[in-house]
Amino acid sequence: MRKRNIYSIISLWCVLFFCPTLHAERKGFAVVIDSISYQQAQHELAEYIRALESKQHFKVYTVVDRWGVPDSIRATLKGLHARPHEAIIGAVFIGDIPIPMIRDAQHLCSAFKMSQKMPWQESSVPSDRYYDDFSLQFDFLKRDSTAPYYYYSLSARGSQQVHLDLFSGRIRPTDGDMPGSRYTKLKAYLQKATEAKLHPERMMSVFVYTGSGSLSESKTAHIDEMASMHAHFPSLAHRPNAYRYMDYSDEKLIKQKLMNALMSPDLSVAFMHHHGDYDTQYLSAWPKPSTAEEAREYLLHCYRSSLNRARHFGYDTDSIRRNLQSRDQLPDAWMAELDDSALAKDDSLESAMTNIVLSDFARYAFRPNCRVAFWDACYNGSWHRENCIANEYIFQPGKTICGLGGSVNVLQDKWPDRFAGLLEQGVMIGFLNQLNPDLEMHVVGDPTFAFLPEQDHSLNDLISSGKQKDWKRLLRHSLHPDIQALALHQLQESKELSDQHLLEYLKTSPYESVRLEAFLLLQQRHSDDFVSAIENAADDNFELLQRFAVNALIKNGDPRLANTLAGKLCDVNTSARVAFNALQGTQFFSRQNLLPAVEDRLRQVAPYVVQPETYAKGVLKNAENYAGRWNEEIEKLCKGEMSHKRIRAQTCFDTNQFHANLLPALPLAPSSRLCRHAKRRRTAVTVARGFGMAPPGLYFGTGSPRSGKTHERHFPLGTSAPRSSENLQTIEITLIEQET
Repeated sequence: MRKRNIYSIISLWCVLFFCPTLHAERKGFAVVIDSISYQQAQHELAEYIRALESKQHFKVYTVVDRWGVPDSIRATLKGLHARPHEAIIGAVFIGDIPIPMIRDAQHLCSAFKMSQKMPWQESSVPSDRYYDDFSLQFDFLKRDSTAPYYYYSLSARGSQQVHLDLFSGRIRPTDGDMPGSRYTKLKAYLQKATEAKLHPERMMSVFVYTGSGSLSESKTAHIDEMASMHAHFPSLAHRPNAYRYMDYSDEKLIKQKLMNALMSPDLSVAFMHHHGDYDTQYLSAWPKPSTAEEAREYLLHCYRSSLNRARHFGYDTDSIRRNLQSRDQLPDAWMAELDDSALAKDDSLESAMTNIVLSDFARYAFRPNCRVAFWDACYNGSWHRENCIANEYIFQPGKTICGLGGSVNVLQDKWPDRFAGLLEQGVMIGFLNQLNPDLEMHVVGDPTFAFLPEQDHSLNDLISSGKQKDWKRLLRHSLHPDIQALALHQLQESKELSDQHLLEYLKTSPYESVRLEAFLLLQQRHSDDFVSAIENAADDNFELLQRFAVNALIKNGDPRLANTLAGKLCDVNTSARVAFNALQGTQFFSRQNLLPAVEDRLRQVAPYVVQPETYAKGVLKNAENYAGRWNEEIEKLCKGEMSHKRIRAQTCFDTNQFHANLLPALPLAPSSRLCRHAKRRRTAVTVARGFGMAPPGLYFGTGSPRSGKTHERHFPLGTSAPRSSENLQTIEITLIEQET
């Protein structure tokens, strides 16, 4: 109790100190809505806007899109953001706002890598970074003939890093199987979002679910994540049953148990780690067998699944059956069961119980109540489709208001709960995405949603317009780890926050989120101290920071880090993911640097392992098999000696796994051998983009899909400027016909 009182006193002192900031000019916010949705939900929209103005003190600009062209909307938002007074800091896109589909930008995604020879709808990234990141430059390609998609190529003329100027969110109801129902859904959702503003709640509980394959099923990672939840949300400590956890292995069929947990009326935030698709949350694998009979059923299920897939794609199932029987010596009785239609139906029913699909919301009357959802899964946030998992969550009658999800596949090996603790401090969900952006990540729902803060730090005002002195005070005096981490993030360009300061926070901070933030900032700065940062972080007590350090070690490739890598390879209790990444990292270290370090470390641990010779033999075998595996490939690329066919095969790999210390050797000048050919020039840019570099004098245009020629194309924005009247609430967007 004494500690809590001290915390409150310090927080109150901070508020008093920030009084000048609290009376700053109100911020603007844009509500962008299509004309039909505007007509259909005019009353509900007016109430929503009134709540934005009265409860969150926004100056709201209603932008009615009457033309459905992204260029016009982007220009309007850019103009509102540049206003000298009451400039917008965020936007929400409501209804049928045109959807930008971005190409040539996969280096800005956390995981998405797909050949752009695939159909454009699948190989492009649906992204509102077109609207909210003005540093990115785009070239118009075409409009889709069957969907409200506008295709753009990311231009090399602009930034090659995502840095949002605005936070944003999507509220896009669709009809589904009920024509005209989108407007009913929209009105109901706006009423729900308005009610959340008029009667805000404090955070009451947090829930974490981990599905099969999530976080590599590392128990260490799961333990650390729950520990971080306690650090993120310290105010929940005195509330009963406030921290909740569920793993797919808790029950054979976890689906209904998870649904019940998500429908809990007092659930504030849900983090869901699993695999996914736009229409499916893949919760668990086929239950693991525990008896001989269950093992038999499991094998037969696998065989039946293989035959069903073969049948689906038109393969000869008879020859596959014969091969299976011969290869695995299956008895005739088993073979008879492979074609049993009743068993196949049972397989289908049991498989259905392992996942949440779109039809389950109606079938089970599934009404999620988590106010905020984090879908750490591929495609669950595909708001551009006619329906998706994220949309079902927010448009159900339950209390889910918004969430964060990816429009394409997402990397699970990242920091999914970065700054999550700011939610209990009343920070809007849109800011969380703005602070940690990717091309594919979006707020689905109202981006201005916020919980009632535990202590009024006025963090929303500080994030949008705080001065460095404000963040310095918070860094020194705040007891909340996420506020400290945020302060470091906001001070990252301050000259007073040196690399040495960050390294000291990494070494000494008691908070995992602060240490991890310091590490990431050192990485972004390309600091001379980064080798020391990796050496310290690789042995940190926080598994996620260990993993980030090993991944950074791989890309850094400094020979001095061979000893650190050897330590992770020889550690007898390295977590599953760290051990996997360390083994992968041996590919990028030369044998002459790595193998002696491994041998030396093995001599050190020999007295403390059983059968040291056998243990050392296994470690050395892995190191010898992988060490220096790609040296020759990278050298050929740098020298311009690699064939174009091989370059294309290696582009994605080299972009993700490339030694930073080799980048200066990459000849990116237009006259170089590597860049002389247009196709090789494109590859060189791709590699450079992966490191946030746009080489001067190196540019390729959008190109014509038919001719294959590379050339520049320019498309004027062609929009009218917003009217200057201060009390104007509706901006009509007019569009000058585009040059074609």
